[in-house]
Amino acid sequence: MSNDTEKKHERTVIVRGEASGFVQKIIAERHQLTADEPVDDGGTDQGPSPYDFLLAALGA
Repeated sequence: MSNDTEKKHERTVIVRGEASGFVQKIIAERHQLTADEPVDDGGTDQGPSPYDFLLAALGA
């Protein structure tokens, strides 16, 4: 694979969270997402749960 082809397939995903709580800020290239757990599971419901994101990824 050439160097240019390898660079086209590189992706950057950054996940940031606090030491407490479940909220995660996700930056995937130019897209920003928030993941969290439902209130009943100890989160603050600021975004879909990681399981919701997993199911969405499988369906995409």
